[in-house]
Amino acid sequence: MNRIGALPKDIKQKNDMEILRSLADLESFTVQDIANRTKISRLTITRALERFMEKGIVVQSGKGNSTSLGGKKPQEYILNPNRYAISIAPSKGKTQCTLMSFDGNEIDMKEFPFPSNMAYPQFIKNAAACIRDLLKDNKIKEEEFYGIVLCSGGIIDPKEGVFTVSSIPEWGNDLHAAEDLRKELGKDYHIESENVSKVCSGMLRFNNDVLGKRVAVMYADYGISITLLEDGKTPDTVNNVNGELGHMCLDPNDEEICVCGSKGCFEVLISQKRIRKMIDALPAKERDLLLKDYDGKEDVRIYLLKKQGEGNAQADRLCEYMSRYIGLAFRNVILAFDPELFVIQGVFSYASKQFFDQVRSVIRENKYLANIDIDIRKESRELSQMLKKGSMNIALCSILEE
Repeated sequence: MNRIGALPKDIKQKNDMEILRSLADLESFTVQDIANRTKISRLTITRALERFMEKGIVVQSGKGNSTSLGGKKPQEYILNPNRYAISIAPSKGKTQCTLMSFDGNEIDMKEFPFPSNMAYPQFIKNAAACIRDLLKDNKIKEEEFYGIVLCSGGIIDPKEGVFTVSSIPEWGNDLHAAEDLRKELGKDYHIESENVSKVCSGMLRFNNDVLGKRVAVMYADYGISITLLEDGKTPDTVNNVNGELGHMCLDPNDEEICVCGSKGCFEVLISQKRIRKMIDALPAKERDLLLKDYDGKEDVRIYLLKKQGEGNAQADRLCEYMSRYIGLAFRNVILAFDPELFVIQGVFSYASKQFFDQVRSVIRENKYLANIDIDIRKESRELSQMLKKGSMNIALCSILEE
């Protein structure tokens, strides 16, 4: 069999991504700074920075300090603070439209209500109005604006900008969201459309902890997703369902029908609705004792996770119930994908070491997995912050991939 090695284009793109990743936490940098971090040759880095400047990703910022031996001062660079993208992300009854600069700063943010009964055409109109206002109010020039990252729930075809299966049943399917938004704006802007869970996982694209690794990212809020990453990126798939592992069947005998139309889905079994139902079924005295410090506003799962290990038997029992289903889900992920790392975002980032030790115990009930190391790490940033960070990373990556 003839084996085809990596093409020059692939190598260049890999180097570009590694160089861009190395800049993520640097306010300014020189060619030597990047070489020290990446071990890539100075010539390759110089050529990459020339491409980055041509695309408006970085700009020169002056001369750095020479070494103790003297000599020519090195050129310093920064991520471009005068190039912009807008993230559009629905979250908990509202949609946030955020203007960000390429150096990671939030410039301005507007939002509009996002009730469950909002019609799709109205969503597009509202998003377009926010985009126009952000660009006008902040005096953003056409040449300074790169484009838009449009997030939504459901199955999304990012290449075509189509909401193939919307998470809002009333919207229907096969919605050409990117095209519809361009028409509403009257501008041929670059628009990246992506699933919310993939945008949240996108915040890890330039994280050195995921460099070269296979990673499973679980996000839990009103739904649950598990997105699989390779080297910080969601691999292209035929049906764009990477991230939809909240719909794996873990209990075929469960009676509740999920929004996907199936029964026994992972996200249903540990949803806030399910946990609330289990609490309501408790004897009144036990229920009142369990909820005596609950304000009714916080996700009840977060409340229980914070109470685990404090001596309330019902809190411990419900946490053990949730950890068991997460363990079963992670067991399936390991057997199918074998990730080196799990990253926990959203509700279950509030869980304790005790909770994740229980998750590991469930995984190791499988004899094939009895002796494996399971690296589980938590990311506690709020959804809105993860969406903003992920959106900017996706915008930067899309420039390199054009």
